[in-house]
Amino acid sequence: MTHHRQFMSTKQMRDVVSLGKDYARTACPNPTREGCPNSSTLRAMAKRDPKLTLGDLPISHVVSCSPCFEEYTRLRLRFSFIHGIELAGASLVVLFVLFTAARSLWRSAHGHGETSISQVQQPNKLPSPSTNKPLPTAPLAMTVDLASFSPTRGEEAKTPPKQIHFPPSLLRVTFLLPLGMEPGQYALRLQDHAGTVLNDMNVVGRLNGGVTSITADLDLRAHSRGSFTLMLQPSGLSWRTFPVLVEGNK
Repeated sequence: MTHHRQFMSTKQMRDVVSLGKDYARTACPNPTREGCPNSSTLRAMAKRDPKLTLGDLPISHVVSCSPCFEEYTRLRLRFSFIHGIELAGASLVVLFVLFTAARSLWRSAHGHGETSISQVQQPNKLPSPSTNKPLPTAPLAMTVDLASFSPTRGEEAKTPPKQIHFPPSLLRVTFLLPLGMEPGQYALRLQDHAGTVLNDMNVVGRLNGGVTSITADLDLRAHSRGSFTLMLQPSGLSWRTFPVLVEGNK
């Protein structure tokens, strides 16, 4: 019984509101629009502008002036429609953002799995024959004690000196310098019997265990046999020469 009365009360309230609207539309004509607020005020009122206070709202006039009530009702319906479109648009934007985020997470999860599989399978793949490249040749390390040879200065040599023997290879030679050759900068050259310079470089003499030594890379792979001259010049001093013989199979 109580629920029936509540239902009837709500229905009666709606009927009263509807009757009041119908009454306000026709019962209060104002053809000259005397005392009517301007359209901007009615528009702000219909839009529910938060800047308007209760005292700024011409409520009593609108409900007692049919033209103003009609204009307010029309504006209110328009703004309600626009507001509904804006809400729908905002909802679509939110759905699009959520969809994009979910799709990115899905791709990230599946892409990570594919990468892991690829990384596991990669070591089992044989390299393509076209990508096989010869590894660079490592220099052959040698040590030559120049103190055991007979150096000459310029053209002062009178007897054939003992020769340094090198194979026709890429060499990394550590030369132990004769007594009296101090640490510091050295010029090093290797030239053939015709005087053509094959190697020309600057090296640093370092003291190790009381002996000065220098290290140089010499590429003799293009020479299967021949006589050459190794030339050393300490900074500010004259050249010292040592005979070299390249022999052997490549």
